[in-house]
Amino acid sequence: MNKGSASITKVVNGFWLKLKAKPLVWDALTTTFLSTIGKGIGFLIPFFIAAWFGVSSETDAFFFTYGLILFLSGIFAPVVESVIVPYIAEARAKNEDVGKFVGNILGLSGIGLLTLAVLFLLVIKPVLSIVTRFDAEVLDLVFWLLIETAPLIILLTWTGVLAGTLNAYKKFSFPALSPAFRAVINLAIIFTFKDIWGVHAIAWGYVIGEAIRLIILFGAISKFDLFSISFSTKLNARLKEFLKTASYQVVGMMAVGLNPIVDKTMTSWLGEGSVSVLHYADRLYMIPVTFMTTGLMVTLLSHWSGRYYEFGYQRLNKDLKKAIKVICLITLPIMLLLILFHQPITKLALGRGAFDQARLTDVGWVWMCYLLGFVPYMVGRPFVQMHLVLKNTKTLLHCALFSNLLNISLNYILMKFFSVAGIALATSIISVFSLLFLSFAFNRIRGENK
Repeated sequence: MNKGSASITKVVNGFWLKLKAKPLVWDALTTTFLSTIGKGIGFLIPFFIAAWFGVSSETDAFFFTYGLILFLSGIFAPVVESVIVPYIAEARAKNEDVGKFVGNILGLSGIGLLTLAVLFLLVIKPVLSIVTRFDAEVLDLVFWLLIETAPLIILLTWTGVLAGTLNAYKKFSFPALSPAFRAVINLAIIFTFKDIWGVHAIAWGYVIGEAIRLIILFGAISKFDLFSISFSTKLNARLKEFLKTASYQVVGMMAVGLNPIVDKTMTSWLGEGSVSVLHYADRLYMIPVTFMTTGLMVTLLSHWSGRYYEFGYQRLNKDLKKAIKVICLITLPIMLLLILFHQPITKLALGRGAFDQARLTDVGWVWMCYLLGFVPYMVGRPFVQMHLVLKNTKTLLHCALFSNLLNISLNYILMKFFSVAGIALATSIISVFSLLFLSFAFNRIRGENK
């Protein structure tokens, strides 16, 4: 080896060792990489659906149905995945039985969500006949798709519990990679049965894929020998405190999760194919969002929770400021580049198969309107994590409720001028509002802790 090669190797090794000496940075980078693989495959699914099914009343029905199911599961799954982290950090610091705590959450959530799913299916069809403008045939299809995808409400919440638990133990790899297995199963089922079952194949692909993911996460807890899960439905003081804290976030997530439902419902007023255009643009937008948030926010919550119980508020304050600076430096150029090349990227991603070429421009413009809110949304995420560490879910609830009301108003106004793109533009404005709301709340807490 010559001197030049040896020098380069020394520099690379030194850089590598410096990264590994900073656990938060190392975990953020590795988890982001693994999450990119895990969720990257999942982001291919809408593009395969676009190629195989195009834009039609059937795809409108499925995307509307999937939005409803994501709304219900999204109320609970992200909440337990995030809220559980500081509780497990605290339980470990106090040498409490984590397995019993997790088992209680799984048992109670299973019974509660099963009841919720049944009640939802009993009342949803007449409600949809009033609030949407789908014809009778499409409404029947939506209802059957809801029945087929209803198990996702429980499955997604349970995978959220297990993923959050593993993240609290800083075992980030399995939660990060597990969506890849779900996506592969999903695509295999869609491809195999698309000509036989039509859009029903998409529904069954998601359900079976999520069940496989749940099994993998149970296996990860066993592999690392973290604890033994004791399923139970008994309430104790610890669980009551968790449920109280989580309840504010659940209501908040209900308000936030209602925004996509409201968006799709109001978009259905704009004619056939409009819901599909909005969904495809939203999927394109969620690619950079997921890439940036999945690894970084998970590791921030885990590390910040541990540091807070060890060093107190002042350390959390410093960590938050540092995270905001880094996120601004990274996301601003990404946003500008994606806006500049939004139409070529849209054509590359969707311009094939059964997809109507005339709809590509529509999807591109809607995506660009979503991208305008990329930076404020990303800067707002560390504020969310900070409030979760402090178990300050009331602030997140208030922010979500105000955002929901503002979203409905902006949708109604902007869709008159910009059609489907107005719905996306309203979402971007909401991101700015949420950032301002959460930052003001942070400044108030900082003043109280001086």
